[in-house]
Amino acid sequence: MFSLLALRQSNDFVMDFAQSEILPFAKIPVFFGACAFDPRRSIEDELERIEDAGFRGIVNFPTSIFLDGRFRSDIETAGLGFQRELEMLTAARKKGMATLAYVRTIPEAQQAALAGIDIINLNLGWNVGGTRGSRPGLSLAQSAEYAKVVFRQIRAISADPLCVLEGGPIVSPEQMYEVAAVSKADGYIGGSTIDRVPLEASVEQTTWAFKSVGTLRKRIDELERQLEYVQREYSIVGRSPSIRRIKQRIDKLAASTLPILITGEAGTGKKLLARAIHEAARHSNRKLISENCVDPNGALVFGSSPYDGKKLIGLLQYYPKSTLLIENVERLCADAQERLLEVIETGLYRRLGDNERGEFEGRLILTATQPLSELSASGLLTAALASRLCPGHVFLPNLRNRLEDLPFLAEHFLQELRKGRRSRNLSVHHSTYRVLMTYDWPGNICELRSMIETAAMNCEGDWIKPEHLPPLGDSKAAEPHPEGEREWILDALQRHRFRRGETARYLSVSRKTLYNKMRAYGLPSPRTTL
Repeated sequence: MFSLLALRQSNDFVMDFAQSEILPFAKIPVFFGACAFDPRRSIEDELERIEDAGFRGIVNFPTSIFLDGRFRSDIETAGLGFQRELEMLTAARKKGMATLAYVRTIPEAQQAALAGIDIINLNLGWNVGGTRGSRPGLSLAQSAEYAKVVFRQIRAISADPLCVLEGGPIVSPEQMYEVAAVSKADGYIGGSTIDRVPLEASVEQTTWAFKSVGTLRKRIDELERQLEYVQREYSIVGRSPSIRRIKQRIDKLAASTLPILITGEAGTGKKLLARAIHEAARHSNRKLISENCVDPNGALVFGSSPYDGKKLIGLLQYYPKSTLLIENVERLCADAQERLLEVIETGLYRRLGDNERGEFEGRLILTATQPLSELSASGLLTAALASRLCPGHVFLPNLRNRLEDLPFLAEHFLQELRKGRRSRNLSVHHSTYRVLMTYDWPGNICELRSMIETAAMNCEGDWIKPEHLPPLGDSKAAEPHPEGEREWILDALQRHRFRRGETARYLSVSRKTLYNKMRAYGLPSPRTTL
């Protein structure tokens, strides 16, 4: 409310601060908190100045919605209240700028929706708690129900605006989760809730906790549906774009007769995907037989006729109508790969050591630990076999490149553990997700499963916390030891070409903390780095 008093021009203060402290460093669009209260300032001139400075969005903050009584009535009568703020936001929208409107009441929310505002932020009142927090006006349950009603009114007018929350009784990530789940909010604005935390370390931890819930936002509405979805879709867990594309291909691959090559690092779930394709084919009389290529000649696959007269029956002969999964196909020698190509092309196989042929009527699924292009380029796979396997190639990405699936995978593994512990509602704490999301995962999904199971054994309560996790090795774990912190930070800076904003986000620390640590360790700044 001080911004509405005759102390200093609010917009000038915001502009000066932003141009020196924010805009030169920000890599993402920045919103300008614009005051529309001053009748001497032209809205069009102010918007021109704000856009020229490099801002990409406008917020009606400071705002008259925090005022009430005679003061509010008088400024509304004078045409300097919420209607003028909406006029400013509407003009900004016409200029192509993003818009965010603060509202407190249903009529204000409806007007913002009718004006076509991009993001509508329902303020639930002054923050409660702490040494300077106000007394609560609404309980958590009341806030959730009120927000639910307001958002319903907004979405009845238009489905376009994003509906977000701020303030009131929400002072922790858990409370935010609770209110957002009931109200179906699209997000949360932390603001002064986090600013009032006194110590920098606490600010960091609290901010990341709120962000963690935002990152895992889909869990609020979709977790139970997703678990059913997982069971229905062949137990392939994940909602990342790459996993969605793979799920869409399963039925097509299952319906075809193409040989299939599944590539991916160890532990990414290649065998599970092979089983999913096999099950999707719905051949009730066909078994899935697995064989790891420990013998480069492929004697166990093709069979052999040694000089001592004893014949070895191969899998192709023993299971002529089954789905045969051959793991690590790149280990087969060139001759064995040619024999495999012959099976694919003609349906006939040759035994090792003689010219005897047999017929194979089943399905071939092969796996390898490198992408098809690398297998072909390195000569681990013959050009003819690589070309034949290309149409049915499926690449499974590693876990570090689809971290958005990690919460679903962790929940899936916990769901399996809960079956054996019926009275225990075990969950992963948000601080633990911070650690898990910043780890390299060299062992991929298998390593995650092992880690969750180990943490569950170490945990006595209902929350798996970082101290319950096993040691994370030398990878970029979220909490490095002090002696290795310099190398950890330097590696992150090099990964992001010394862009400090991106590096800070990657390390999950504030920009200020990163600057302080760079200074303390004598690390180079962008100006001294070519």
